[in-house]
Amino acid sequence: MEWLFGWLYEPIGAMLAWFSSLFGGKYVFGLILYALLFKLLFLPFSIKQQKNQIKMARLTPKIELIKAKYKGRTDQVTMQKQQQEIMELQQKEGYNPLSGCLPLLLQFPIIIFLYDIIRGPLSYICGLDAEAINSIIETVGYNASNGIDQIQLVGKINSFVAANGWEALSEYQGALSKLPDLTLFGMDLAATPWDSLMNIGSEFSLLFLVPVIAAVLTWLSMFLTRKWNANPATQTGTDAQANASMKMMDFMMPGMTLFMAFGFSGMMGIYWIYQSALGILQSFIIAKAMPLPKYTEEELKEMKKAQKDAEKAARNAAKNAPKVRSLHYIDDEDYETLPEAPKDEKSDKKKPEGEMDIPEI
Repeated sequence: MEWLFGWLYEPIGAMLAWFSSLFGGKYVFGLILYALLFKLLFLPFSIKQQKNQIKMARLTPKIELIKAKYKGRTDQVTMQKQQQEIMELQQKEGYNPLSGCLPLLLQFPIIIFLYDIIRGPLSYICGLDAEAINSIIETVGYNASNGIDQIQLVGKINSFVAANGWEALSEYQGALSKLPDLTLFGMDLAATPWDSLMNIGSEFSLLFLVPVIAAVLTWLSMFLTRKWNANPATQTGTDAQANASMKMMDFMMPGMTLFMAFGFSGMMGIYWIYQSALGILQSFIIAKAMPLPKYTEEELKEMKKAQKDAEKAARNAAKNAPKVRSLHYIDDEDYETLPEAPKDEKSDKKKPEGEMDIPEI
C-alpha cells in the first residue's frame, strides 16, 4: 500500500506516537485514540451503508410477496421471471444492490494502510529505513524467515538491550528512544499470544486471553448488529441458504480472528478488540438514530391483500379490454363469426354424369 499512501505514513506514524505520549508513552492506550479517530473518519461510509439497508428493508416485504407468488415453482423460466420482477421493483424504488458494496471497497485499502502503520513502529514512528532495520535484525538475532513483524522485533530489541546494553545498537539509540512503551500490566504486547501460551508454565502471562476476547467481540459485533437491524416479521421467509451462510459467517469470522490474533503480536489483538468494541457502539448509535423500518404481521397481510387485489384488477382489465384488430393482415381472430364465402351459381348446377371439369386456359 506504500505506492498509494506512502506520503501519509510518516505523519500518521508521528500522530500515533503523539497519541501514545498523552498516556505516558503507552502504545496500547495511544491505539484507542487512533482507532476512534478512524472510526469517525469512516462514519460517512457507515451512514451510507445504513441508508442502503433502510431502502432494502422497505423493499423486503414487497420482494417476499413476489417470491410467495412463485412459491413451489423452481423451473428456470419461472425463476427468471421472478428475478426480473424483483429487479424491476428495485429500479422503480431507486435501490441499487451494488451501492452497499462500494463503501466496503473504498474502506479496504485504507484499513490495510492503517494496519501497516500499527505493525511498523520502527519505520513510521522511529523513522528507520530498511537498511537500518536489517542491521538491527542481524544484531539482535531476530528470525525473520516468516517475514518481519516490527512489533515483535521491538520485543527482541528490548530483550537484547536488557541483556547487553546499548553498545551494539548505539547507532540507533536516538531513533529507538522514540518508541512508545509496548507493555501493559506487566505483559509484553510485542510478543505473540501463542508464545505466551507455550511458555505459560515458566512465565505466567494473560496475553493468551487477548485472541479469545478479540474473537468473542467479533462474534458479538455481528450478532448485535443483526439483532438491532432485524425485523422478525420479514425474516420468516428467509431461505435456508441465506440462514446457512449467516451461520457459517458466525463461526468463520471469529475463528479467523482467533487464529490470526494468536499468530500476530498481542498489540494487534488489542487493536482488533478496540475496533470491535467501537464497532458495537457505532452500530448501536446508528441503529437508534436511523432505525430500519419494521413491519407487523398485520401490515404484511394488508400488503399481501393489496397486491392480490391489484393483480386481480389487472387481470379483469385485460379480460374486458376491447380486442385490437390487425391492420396488416386478415386473420380468423379478426372476426367473431367467419363470413361465408360467396356461392358460385355455375358451380351449383348439376353436371351430367361422366362430364368432367375442364379448367379454362
